[in-house]
Amino acid sequence: MTTDTKSPSRRKRRGTGKIQPSQYTVKPMEGAIQKSRWGKYERADFERVEQMIAGFITRRLGQVVPAVMNGFFNAAKPEERNLPELKTAFYSFLMYGWRDNNNIRVVDLFHHASPPLQGRQRAALDACLQARMVLMKITDVHVRKERIRGRDLLRDEAVTVLDKHAVMQLRAGDHFMSWMIPWGTSWRAIGSAAVIPGERSDALGMAITSLTKSFNCTRLELPGKHAAHLFWVIYRVAHM
Repeated sequence: MTTDTKSPSRRKRRGTGKIQPSQYTVKPMEGAIQKSRWGKYERADFERVEQMIAGFITRRLGQVVPAVMNGFFNAAKPEERNLPELKTAFYSFLMYGWRDNNNIRVVDLFHHASPPLQGRQRAALDACLQARMVLMKITDVHVRKERIRGRDLLRDEAVTVLDKHAVMQLRAGDHFMSWMIPWGTSWRAIGSAAVIPGERSDALGMAITSLTKSFNCTRLELPGKHAAHLFWVIYRVAHM
């Protein structure tokens, strides 16, 4: 990572100075779950960190948000713009999916421009830095353990997710889409999610294939480069 040898001003340390993304060369972590040296975190720690990121967005990216929002909701119907679940989906995309001209996410900017976190909050931030959009086909559901097992169709890898709400709606053969963060050796769904019934598997497959062709990319590239388009394609199939 490129660093500035000058001592940062007090204004900059507090996270209220001007953003200059070009000073960062940080890329999101990919592949296997990276364990945080700060140990485990609780749901409340994650929620607190997301509140901090939201505050950072308000202070530092106020002029950027409307443009990103208009782009995200470009495919939405007028009445959908005010749906709580879609507002939640937008902010997840803004924090973890949208990238500036230097390919930097908001969560990366927060990590490098805000006061350092410690303890469980730092562990929660480490998890947020690994946030990924997942589309999985369900192979096993264990209601009592709140555990969902399946295969990530975008990365072609096995994945285990813990989610007490989704586990009540899913069955083997269904598809589940959500942003996810590491939780121990598994993943935890965050933000807004979509359930696609198994009988719509063919429609979902054709929609994803059409999207890759339109962008001339692979499925693996979709969540990193075209997360908003991917979300809407899956959302539309889920609500056919």
